[in-house]
Amino acid sequence: MGVWASQLPRVKAIFLLTDSGLAVIVLCFAIGAILTMPITGALTSRFGSVRTVVATGLASAVSLVLLGAAGSYSWLLAATLLTGMAIGGLDVAMNTQATVIEGVWGRPIMSGVHGWFSLGGLAGAAAGGALTEASASFQAVISMAAALNLISILGGASWLGVARTPTSWSGFAWPRREVLGIGLLCLLAFLLEGAVFDWTAVYMHDVAGSSLGAASAGFGGFSLSMAAGRFAGDAFTRRIGPMYVVAYGAGLTAGGIALACAIPNPTVVTVGLTLAGLGQANIVPVLFSAAGRLPGIPSGAGVAMAATMGYGAFVVGPPAIGLLADAIGLRLALLVLVGCALAIAACARAAEQRPVHIHR
Repeated sequence: MGVWASQLPRVKAIFLLTDSGLAVIVLCFAIGAILTMPITGALTSRFGSVRTVVATGLASAVSLVLLGAAGSYSWLLAATLLTGMAIGGLDVAMNTQATVIEGVWGRPIMSGVHGWFSLGGLAGAAAGGALTEASASFQAVISMAAALNLISILGGASWLGVARTPTSWSGFAWPRREVLGIGLLCLLAFLLEGAVFDWTAVYMHDVAGSSLGAASAGFGGFSLSMAAGRFAGDAFTRRIGPMYVVAYGAGLTAGGIALACAIPNPTVVTVGLTLAGLGQANIVPVLFSAAGRLPGIPSGAGVAMAATMGYGAFVVGPPAIGLLADAIGLRLALLVLVGCALAIAACARAAEQRPVHIHR
C-alpha cells in the first residue's frame, strides 16, 4: 500500500490525468474493497480467519502483478478494481484474526498489529520514492512490491496464531443497527486516512513544490508517526480508555492537517502530516476492536460491517477530494478533513467497547 501511494504522482503523469481523472482510479480501488468486504465476513465464519487471510493475501499478490503490467488507462482501472477487491478482503480477514487473538489473550493488541501495517506503509513509501529517484520504472516498482507481498504471505502463514473456529453464521455482513455508531466513526476515519493516502504525495508535488521522488515524504512521516503511536497505543488504551484515545487523537489529527494546509512548504507539510499520523494512529484499531466485540455478532461479521462502512468513505471521500480540488484547488479541498477529524472527536463516545464475547 505504501508503494502504491508513492507511485500515484507517477500514475498521474504517465497516463496524463487530471485530479478528477486520478480520483476515478482511487474510486475503483474503493469499489473493489466494498464488493468483497461483506463477503469476507461470511467467509471467515465459514472457513475460519486463518484460511481467509492466506487466500486473500495470495490474491492481492496476483492483483499487484496485473496492476504493474497496466499499459492503458482501461487496464489500469480494471487492475485497480481487482487489487481493491483482494486487499479489502485481506483487511477484514486480518482484523478478524487479531480480534480473535485479543479475546483469547484477554488484552488489547489491535493497535500494535496495526502498527506493523503503518511500518509497511513507511517502508513502501520510502522504497517507492527511492526507486523512483533511481529511475526504476513504474512496472518494476509495483512488481517488486508484489513479490515481497507473496513472500510475506507464504512465510507468515504458519505464524498466524490461534485459529478461528468456523461457525454456522454465514450471513452477508451488511452493517446492522448495533454497529452503526462505530461504523460512522470508521467512515470518517477512513475518509481521513484515504485522503492522506491518495492525495498527500500529489499535494507535496503540485502544491508544496517537492520533487517526484521526495513527494512521498509527507506520507512517510504520517506512516512513521502512526506506527510509533500504534505500538504505544495498546498500553495507552488500557490507561485512559478507548473513548479518550479517539477524542484526543482526532483533535491532534485536525491540528496537523490544518498546519499542512496553512503553510504549503515541504518541511511544514511533512511536520503537519506527522502530527496527523500520531493523532490518527489508534482511532481505527480501537474502532475495529470494538466492532469485533459486539454482543450477538460474530467477530468477523462485526469487523466486516465496520470496515464496509469505513471503506464506503473511500468510494465518496478521496474521489470527492479530487473533484473538489479541480474546482477550488487541492489545498482548500483538504481542509474538509479538518472538519471530519473534529466530528470524530465530538462523537468519540461510540468507541466505548463492550465486554468480550468470542464467537467460535
